[in-house]
Amino acid sequence: MQTAGKGVKKTGIIKDFLNFRKYKYAPFYITRGEYQANGNLRDSDIIGAIANCIATNAAKLKPQLIRRDKNGLTIKEDYLSKILSVRWAPEYTPFDGLYKMASDLVYKSNAFAVIFYSSDFTKVTAIRPIETRSYAIWQDEDSGLIWFQFTWDYDGKEYTLPYQNVIHIKARLDKKRFMGTPPDAQLKNTLELLDTTGEALRNVVKNGANLKGYLKYNNFADEKELKQKVMEFQEAYMNASNNGGIAGLDNTMEFHEIQQKAQSIPAMQTQFLRENVYRYYNCNDKILMSNFNEAEWNAFYEAVIEPIALQLSLEFTFKLLSDRERDFGNKVIFTTNRLQYATLQTRSAIGSVLFDRGIISINEYRELMYYEPIEDGDVRMISLNYVKADEQSVYQIGQQDQTNNKTGFLLLTVRKGVKESEKQDL
Repeated sequence: MQTAGKGVKKTGIIKDFLNFRKYKYAPFYITRGEYQANGNLRDSDIIGAIANCIATNAAKLKPQLIRRDKNGLTIKEDYLSKILSVRWAPEYTPFDGLYKMASDLVYKSNAFAVIFYSSDFTKVTAIRPIETRSYAIWQDEDSGLIWFQFTWDYDGKEYTLPYQNVIHIKARLDKKRFMGTPPDAQLKNTLELLDTTGEALRNVVKNGANLKGYLKYNNFADEKELKQKVMEFQEAYMNASNNGGIAGLDNTMEFHEIQQKAQSIPAMQTQFLRENVYRYYNCNDKILMSNFNEAEWNAFYEAVIEPIALQLSLEFTFKLLSDRERDFGNKVIFTTNRLQYATLQTRSAIGSVLFDRGIISINEYRELMYYEPIEDGDVRMISLNYVKADEQSVYQIGQQDQTNNKTGFLLLTVRKGVKESEKQDL
C-alpha cells in the first residue's frame, strides 16, 4: 500500500476514493479481525454438496429497489434498479453474485462484495463479489470510521477501503465483533472422522481385491535366494498380466493362502457423522437430493434462505442508499416465489384468493399456474361479492334511510342494468 499525503491511504479498487473524501486516519490494526481459511472444507464432498444446494437456492432471490412516493409503494426503474436486477458487474449476473456470496457464507461464514462508483462518486457502477486470501476489519480510534483490508485472490494484492463500500453478510456472529465465526474448527472433528471412515472403506475394498498368502520353500535356501523366489512368483502370477488367475508350482514350493475377514463399515456411525454436518447447516438428505415436499421446503427456506435474504436486504439498503433515501422509505429487498415448490392444489387455492382480492394480476396468476402471459393480462380484478357490514341492505335491495331513499333506489336500478338514458325517468 502507498501513502498519499497527510497520512491518507490510497485504495487499489476505488481509485483516489480517500483523497476525494479527504479522509484522514491513524491505522489501528486489530489482529483478532483477521481470518485465514485452511481450505479443508473445500475438499469435502459433503460440504460441497451443502454449499451448492444453499447457494443455488439463494441465487434465485430477486433483488428489487423499492421506492416510496406520495402514491405509495412503487418500483422505480432507474440505473441502480437495473444493476441490481440485470447485471451486477460485467462478469456477474445477479444469480452469479448471489451464488458466490452464499457459497462463501457456507465455507467461511463471511461473504463480501465491493461497491464500485463512478469517477465523481455519485453513481454505483458495479457490485463485485470478491474472493479473499485474508482480510481484517478494524475501527479508527480517532474518527470512529471502520475499514476493510483484504488480499484479493484475483491479483494477490492488498487493498484497504471504507467498510461502507463493502456488502458483508455473515453467519454465527458470536465470537468476533465484525465477522462470523468460521466453521473450520467446529466441523474439524466430524470431518476427520468421516475421512477416517472413508479411508477404512478404501482399505477394505483394496484388501478384498488382492491375494494374500505365503510361499513355503521346501529346499534349503538363503535369505537372498528366498526373496528372489518370492519376487519372481509375484511378478509371474500376482499382477494384471495373469488374466487366468492360475499359478504353476514345482515340488520345491507350496503356496498357502491367508484368509482375511473384511471389516464392515459401521453404517449407522457414518450416517450420524453426515447428519451432524447437515445439522450444522440446517440441511438434510431430502433437501440435497431435491426430494422434498412442500412443508420440508418451507422449513428449509425459513431456516436457511430467508436469513440470507434478510441480511442482503439490510446490507444493500444501508450501503447503496443515502440517509435521505432511507428516510423516505426506499429500500432494497430480496424476494422469491415460495409457491413454486407448492403443490398444484396449494397454488390454485392461494392464487384464487389473491386474484379475487386484486392482489395479483391475471398474468401473475397464470405464472403461478405455469401458464404463459397473455395480452392485456397485467390488470388486477376484484370480486364484487364483498361489501361493508353496514351497507348490506344497499348492496342487496337498494334500501337506505328515508333521507337517501332516492339514492338507494337509483343504485338498485343501475345494478339491474338500467340504461344511462333511462335514469332521469326513474
